[in-house]
Formats: sequence, structure tokens, C-alpha cells
Amino acid sequence: MSLISGPGLHRLPSRLQLAADLKTCNRQKDAATVAAIKYATEATELRKQLEELAGQVFGLQGQLELAQLEGIRLQSELANATSESAPARFARDIWPGDEPTYPNGLDVTTLRARFANRPGSTSPSHVPGL
Repeated sequence: MSLISGPGLHRLPSRLQLAADLKTCNRQKDAATVAAIKYATEATELRKQLEELAGQVFGLQGQLELAQLEGIRLQSELANATSESAPARFARDIWPGDEPTYPNGLDVTTLRARFANRPGSTSPSHVPGL
């Protein structure tokens, strides 16, 4: 029995087999290169589309903000046009034991406001007696 032959030993590939394997590898490498170029081109196109869409979204956001401001303005005009004012002699019902506030009852203005308009007061921050 020879040392080279036998069921468990590998045979070295021939030059023709190595050349065929090299051609297969080169074809696979070329196909991978073409695919990479294709995907890079698609990625560039998608980036351009994304930038265009971002610009459109920015423009639409500006239009939305203007429309919201216009809506607020129109709501305020509608509120002013349809507002109802209470008559000057209107008096609200109060609970028993509750006292109405100024001008009919208790004066609830702050001390600063009360003494600022007082004759002889030199400074609104000066509150006499404190």
C-alpha cells in the first residue's frame, strides 16, 4: 500500500482546477463590485430625495405656523365680533355671609397699589406703618 493513495488522503488540486477556482472568485468579486456600485448610486439618489423632502417639510412647517397664526387671529376677531358685554348695573349673586369685593365692598387691591396713588406719597415702594 502506497502512502500517497488511500481513502483518507487528499489529492492536491491541479493547475486547471486552481485556474477555474480563480476565475470563479474573480467573477464573484466583479459581481460584488457591481452590486456595491449600484447600491452606492441608489444611496446617493435616496440622500438627494431625502434632502428635497426635508426642504419640503421645512416649507410646510412654515406654512402651518402661518396658518395657525391666521387661525388665532380669526378666532380673536370672531370672539370680539360676537362678544357680549354685561350691563353696567349687573350684580352677581353671593352666598350669605360672603362680602362683595371693591368697588361695592372690600378693597382687595395690594398695599403698594393703594398707597401709590395716595396724595403725599413719595414712592410707591414706601408703605406707611410697616
